[in-house]
Amino acid sequence: MTRIETACFGLIASAFILAGLLIVQVSSMPNTAEAAMVITKDHFTLLTAKTRNVEESLFVINNQTQRHVIYKLNVGQKRIELVGGADLTQVFNGGMGGVDNDRGSGR
Repeated sequence: MTRIETACFGLIASAFILAGLLIVQVSSMPNTAEAAMVITKDHFTLLTAKTRNVEESLFVINNQTQRHVIYKLNVGQKRIELVGGADLTQVFNGGMGGVDNDRGSGR
């Protein structure tokens, strides 16, 4: 066996070891959603979360009616835009029939 073949086999073996370590690390990571700020007052819950690389959105949940709406910040126009909303009882019961997306841009 030549030195090049030995080096290739060593690189392949180390690639498999690194792939195995990566799989173990990824499988142990928690699968949770993280919100930057959460406020609950009376019947409403407000939270902010990063929805894209440079975009944060505001989620407003009405705890009485089980509905939520999503707003995004449009920095260029200095305003907050409604993205969409849904009936949470329908969403968590397996259907997405409650989604009414006024702008046509899904999340």
